Amino acid sequence: MIIPVDHSSFPGTTPLLVGRDREQDVLRDHLAAAIANHGSLVLLGGEAGVGKTALAETICREATGQGALVLVGRCYDLTETPPYGPWVELFGRYTSGDDSPALPAAFARRGAVGEVASQGALFQQTLDFLSAMPARRAVVLLLDDIHWADPASLDLLRVLARSASALPLLVLATYRADEVPRRHPLYALLPQLVRESHAGRVDLRPLDDHAVRSLCVRQYHLPGPDLERLVRYLQSRAEGNALFTGELLRSLAESGTLRREGEAWWLDDLQHAALPPLLRQVIDRRVARLDAESQRVLALAAVIGQEAPLVVLGPFAETDDESLLAAIEAACEAHLLIEAPDGLQVRFAHALIREALYDGISPARRRLMHRDIAELLAAAPQPDVDAVAAHFQRASDRRAVMWLIRAGERAQLAYAWLTAIERYEAALALVGESGGEMAQRGWLHYRIGSLRRAGTPDQSIPHFDTALRIAAAIGDRALAAAARYTRGLCLTYTTGPLAGIPEMTAGADALEALSPEEQARLDIGPDEHGLPVASNPRGFLVCLLATSGRIAEAIAMGEAMREGEPRRTPLGELSWAHYGARDAGLSTAYALAGRPAASDAAFERACNRFRQQGNYSTLGSVVTLHLLWMHLHYHTDRPDDHERLAEEATTARRLASMIAARYDRIGHLPVHALAGRWAEAKEEAEAALYVPDQQGWCGIAVALLAEIACAQGAPEEAWAHIRALLPSGAQTAPGSLEWWQPGLSIIGLAAALALDAGDPVAVREWLEAHDRWLVWAGATLGLSEGHALWSRYYRQSVDREQAHAHAERALIHATEPRQPLALITAHRLLGELDTEAGRYEEAAHHLDASLALADACAAPFERALTVLAAAQFHLATDAPAEAWTLLDEVRAICTPLDAKPTLARADALAATLDAVRATAPAYPAGLSAREVEVLRLVAQGLTNPQVAARLFVSPRTVGQHLSSIYNKLGVATRAAATRFAVEQHLLENPAIRAVPNSPPPRR
Repeated sequence: MIIPVDHSSFPGTTPLLVGRDREQDVLRDHLAAAIANHGSLVLLGGEAGVGKTALAETICREATGQGALVLVGRCYDLTETPPYGPWVELFGRYTSGDDSPALPAAFARRGAVGEVASQGALFQQTLDFLSAMPARRAVVLLLDDIHWADPASLDLLRVLARSASALPLLVLATYRADEVPRRHPLYALLPQLVRESHAGRVDLRPLDDHAVRSLCVRQYHLPGPDLERLVRYLQSRAEGNALFTGELLRSLAESGTLRREGEAWWLDDLQHAALPPLLRQVIDRRVARLDAESQRVLALAAVIGQEAPLVVLGPFAETDDESLLAAIEAACEAHLLIEAPDGLQVRFAHALIREALYDGISPARRRLMHRDIAELLAAAPQPDVDAVAAHFQRASDRRAVMWLIRAGERAQLAYAWLTAIERYEAALALVGESGGEMAQRGWLHYRIGSLRRAGTPDQSIPHFDTALRIAAAIGDRALAAAARYTRGLCLTYTTGPLAGIPEMTAGADALEALSPEEQARLDIGPDEHGLPVASNPRGFLVCLLATSGRIAEAIAMGEAMREGEPRRTPLGELSWAHYGARDAGLSTAYALAGRPAASDAAFERACNRFRQQGNYSTLGSVVTLHLLWMHLHYHTDRPDDHERLAEEATTARRLASMIAARYDRIGHLPVHALAGRWAEAKEEAEAALYVPDQQGWCGIAVALLAEIACAQGAPEEAWAHIRALLPSGAQTAPGSLEWWQPGLSIIGLAAALALDAGDPVAVREWLEAHDRWLVWAGATLGLSEGHALWSRYYRQSVDREQAHAHAERALIHATEPRQPLALITAHRLLGELDTEAGRYEEAAHHLDASLALADACAAPFERALTVLAAAQFHLATDAPAEAWTLLDEVRAICTPLDAKPTLARADALAATLDAVRATAPAYPAGLSAREVEVLRLVAQGLTNPQVAARLFVSPRTVGQHLSSIYNKLGVATRAAATRFAVEQHLLENPAIRAVPNSPPPRR
């Protein structure tokens, strides 16, 4: 069925649409695409009254005519918008039919958000609802004035926008561009919407003279001079504002200054029209034409809000139904109010009209009116706590504190954390500092600090400090324990684990030492403190211990935690979040300790817990960390899984609140880098650097940027990144970073840079730091890489015995447990060392193993490094043609990557090959040295596999050599080739110069 649209809410005010043909065409194109199952988000911006809403509503009317489902949700100023306010209104207009899905559970209750397991669950429900719409049934969602939307509503808009392209969905969002300052949540969200969902932007400008003239020509048949006079008058007063222009024209017509006589229009002297230049005065003039009772009712409605339910307006006006309806009808006739189709409420025709009426009431009278409305709303069976709180607050009534706290709790349980923070801060501003109010202040500071921990942990610390002082003063052990625990968590994010974990541990000890009565205070209902701690607070400690490198402590604490029954805490979390965090921490600790099977098992448990809870933010982080620290090390040869996990992490984090997941593609960084997509990796990494209060993710990004800079021959840039992450250099204490593993990686990179620079003193400092970090953590992961670096150091020092010994250790540590990337490096290093020592059979074995692993891992740069080593091997074994072929491959891989150092090594080897070629002996029939070598072995009766084994190449390569030999000799059999070798005395003297020989072509 087609859901009817309230066309009365779409007043056809011509000035608001004049000159908007191009913009209408843009929106029609988006509507057509949505109907064709290619949805989108369109942002309509501009100043108040410029015509944004009228333009959007015009498209909504057209969409309804084409069979689309149109739902409208509006945001209103002068009231505290409740969590998901516009979405609640939008879904409140929906009626399900036989072939239409039921509303998302979170929005099934009209007028408010129902209970949700998590914000991510709410988002997923909404996506599932839109995805379940009947085929070929487009949906148009209009969100009006989103500059007044609560942050949680913007979160949901962002999630839907990302998925719109795969749905028959058009989302129209209007906002006042001049009311979005830098600190406004929408300011940062707008470019993200454009980047992530390719949102269309339509910025409406004020009407120019031509547009206003066209409007006047269309509506009024005025003589030329009068027309120009009218245009100048309108532009001088309305300044191109479409709403102001329309109101001025309406006022001129109502006063008779602009009048119609027969078919002609006349314009009197405008100087004597006594018309006000501002819209407020126009509205005042229109209101003044109403009778006194209608004016009174209109003023009361303005105090109630942009929408005024009649069940509230009637009792508040203290008038009978007939008088109330008469006043409403008069206001509607004056185009000041619009009556809802169901007759249950009225709303102002434009927010500016309500603002003008509201500002026209004296502050003292407004305050009393707000108090009366608050008392009326509070007496309802299911009061809207946000509305009650807002009216008590504007009445400067002390009862606002209780209602603000209740509103904050409702927002908190709906995972609208930024809205909850606003409510608690408003309550805090009204609470005193003596007597029983001290406890209330302490808990409010704690709540605000707890909610800020995810987005701005540095701003949390002062709140916890105040809560601790109050707790000490009033002897509240529960408040003290909870504040210390969560303060430690925030310190870990801001200062580092060395500062945060001890305090968090002390807080956990204090929480567990509370009496049963005090413990019960931590689990009481949402009318009280709303603590983000549960019965066992050590789960998050396990996770932090693991990520900061304290592996043994993390494993011991995690394995000692008792499993408990999950129960909901006042925050809305389940206590199994702590067990999920424990399992995530164990997964990380097991990975660092070299126990991949145990890590995988713990990872699966953690994911299952967070999926059950609907905690998508944490789920995304867990998947990302598993990808970074477990999968890319132990399962590197499963490249399809890399992409899957990275996308899974991104999808999960995109279902999370903006304050917890403002950057959601961190898992793609190393996947791009490994796959040779360095440009994409750098772009993603640089985006991550600008995410505040996300030091752990920034560490990953910094390490990756430094690694790519090193590989591209930009050591200064690489050192800048290293210093940014490790300002104390090689002396940085292990465990001082929020995340241990990126620090270890970048220490190894610093050692490699020092090796490239030929600075042995610096190399030893960094390598000793690398060893120190490994010993401190008791880690297995990183041992192979450390020995490989020591091998390079001793190789550069011409200590071949030590170099080979460390390379062998690198191979052993990379083998058990198996780490494909580390194996690639260890085998390559041993292949290079064995080549230099003349152990060609061993060298061929290691280089073949390294190449096979690089291919299995789909790691082109790693393959290029190994191919370069293989080219050096072929040069050493007198096979320049094969070396040339391999150098061509190195260039093909490294040129797009701009890997200058590797390309320079390839050029140096090419120069050596040129020198060898210039002095190489010439063989008969243009045979190469390697072809002569193959021919000699064939003439001795060896089979292709035997020749391959002797020369350390593949049988296929031997076959290719034989084909070339046959072609050059003009023969077709081994016997004929053997006769040629005998006749040319190649078996006796392979270096004989029978004829001049041209060098092989450069590839």
